[in-house]
Amino acid sequence: MSLIELTAPAKINLSLDVVGKRPDGYHLLRTVMQSIDLADRITIEQSTNHEQPERIAVITRNHNLIPNDRHNTAWKAAFVFFDELKDPFLEKISIKITIDKHIPVAAGLAGGSADAAAVLVGLNKLYKTNLTIGELERLAVQVGADVPFTMHGGTILCEGIGEKLTPLPAWEDLYLLLCCPNDGLLTAQVFSDYDQADCVNHPDTERVVSAIRSRDLALLASCTANVLQPVSESRRPELKAIRQALIEQGAVLAQMSGSGPSVFGLFRSQVLCQKAANRLLQDLPDDVRIYVCRTTAAGPTEI
Repeated sequence: MSLIELTAPAKINLSLDVVGKRPDGYHLLRTVMQSIDLADRITIEQSTNHEQPERIAVITRNHNLIPNDRHNTAWKAAFVFFDELKDPFLEKISIKITIDKHIPVAAGLAGGSADAAAVLVGLNKLYKTNLTIGELERLAVQVGADVPFTMHGGTILCEGIGEKLTPLPAWEDLYLLLCCPNDGLLTAQVFSDYDQADCVNHPDTERVVSAIRSRDLALLASCTANVLQPVSESRRPELKAIRQALIEQGAVLAQMSGSGPSVFGLFRSQVLCQKAANRLLQDLPDDVRIYVCRTTAAGPTEI
């Protein structure tokens, strides 16, 4: 086999709390992440082009602003993988990674991390290197904080900088309406704003976990929060308006994902979610993309 194709699912944060800061400046988190069926498609193939000057080549479709060099997380994942193994056979191989981009960029949905996770999983399968989950997780942390989660998928309590994972019962087939303004937010700037914020509404993470275990959507809505939401909304007031619109259209919970600007609403049924989508397609500005999604239990999956 010289080619493999995988899905790379996005994530939302069912809760997000900042519980400290490391001396190196990284924020320590307690967040429940949830994979959804909005996904990029990753193709990894062994290059037959002897003129390819780079050992790792990345091609991104559907988005012309994503770097295709070492600044791309998919490129970083491949580099870390090959650097870890130092296999004489693999050292002679060149690969081409093609990313069909469907997850909005800089939207708080871990699209880049999902691509990196798919590359790690895909290379391990493509070359039958038999790295364990623990070994892949160690490589994932080197690429980015959200990569360990996106490699697993499902519903997971993530702590530290994202490397400490506690799997929870996967909350599948929960319908959500995802609203993504075109203009992204810089994660570093949002965290900087958070450090200077005075009043923060923290989630009750233990109750969030209980709500997930019992699949109690009303309980989740009563105890969750995203501590970055207020500071992102101070920069982008329209995000609060989107949340309010989702609630008015029947969402049990409406919350920002990650550092934003994506906002999601959780609904009790697909019918209610689609009905809200139809309404908000008329009411929200044209620069807000809308996706009807559902939660899943899957990380990167071979196609």
